[in-house]
Amino acid sequence: MKHIVLPRDTIVGKNVLEKIAGITKDYESILVVTGRTTAKIAGDRVTDLLGCDCSVVENGATNDEVTKLHEKIRENEITLSVAVGGGTIIDVTKLAAFRTKTDWVSVPTTCSNDGISSPVASIKSNGASLSTKACAPIAILADMNIIGKAPYEFIRAGVGDTIAKYSAVRDWKLGHIIKGEYYGDYASSLSMMVAEVVLNNVAEIKERTDVGLSCLLEALISSGAAMAIAGSSRPASGSEHKFSHALDMLGGSKGLHGDQCGIGCIIMSYLQGEDWKRIRSSLRAAGCPTTAKEIGIDEALALAALLKTKDIRPERYTIVEHIKIDKEIAENALHNTEVV
Repeated sequence: MKHIVLPRDTIVGKNVLEKIAGITKDYESILVVTGRTTAKIAGDRVTDLLGCDCSVVENGATNDEVTKLHEKIRENEITLSVAVGGGTIIDVTKLAAFRTKTDWVSVPTTCSNDGISSPVASIKSNGASLSTKACAPIAILADMNIIGKAPYEFIRAGVGDTIAKYSAVRDWKLGHIIKGEYYGDYASSLSMMVAEVVLNNVAEIKERTDVGLSCLLEALISSGAAMAIAGSSRPASGSEHKFSHALDMLGGSKGLHGDQCGIGCIIMSYLQGEDWKRIRSSLRAAGCPTTAKEIGIDEALALAALLKTKDIRPERYTIVEHIKIDKEIAENALHNTEVV
């Protein structure tokens, strides 16, 4: 049995921040969660609109921050948390809400990843970001005026994270064929459609047109829905995410999570025997990094991260386990795709 929970309200548009009061009207005890920077962007405004208290995440998406928020929710008998910010704020809020069995609302200030709507939180531990089961938001309120003003590095990261669904879904299907793992046709089809739509709109996204940004944001929200339907992050996270997590563990990369996943998707699509050149071309058209140098790492670190992928969540069967990746295979993949 699966318990599928999807947001009951999703509002995307310009000048929609004021609608937060309507979304939260059934809750008496509300807490806004934001960061120092995002407070100035939208957090303070949401706090004023709701007339409630505010909690600031100071030190990233860590277990300490989750515990701090967890305790504040419990001690103040908060029934609804409103996350106003980027991935860090949203991940901390959703996991604290999950642990306290309370509701939360997603108010993103960037569109850098699908955590906007997903029931999965990425929390840092020992220098690495690891996926943790959480809960989906009861509602999403995305103001395009705010998101459109975010630095382009966050937008391009959203492109990378979305296009990476190509390799993730193929890995999921491989796990089903080889290991008998559950595979959902609907969730996988939704995830692939998300990737295809973004790939076909990279020019609009790069120009920050209303069409392009709406396309990316809706794709990221849909990706979160695919995970909720599947009951896991499988439709959105495969070997390319393992590569990103390995880079986080090894340190040195200057790329955002989506940048690393995009490069990982190029490599893994090559190993899967798929059209990796189309992936690379689309990422380049969106202004995304496609080489190790562009995210500040050298060949040695790229190779080490690719080899380390087999140690990341080894229970999740992907192409790297299937081909039993070794140094020769990894070096060939990096050179043939011109990642290094």
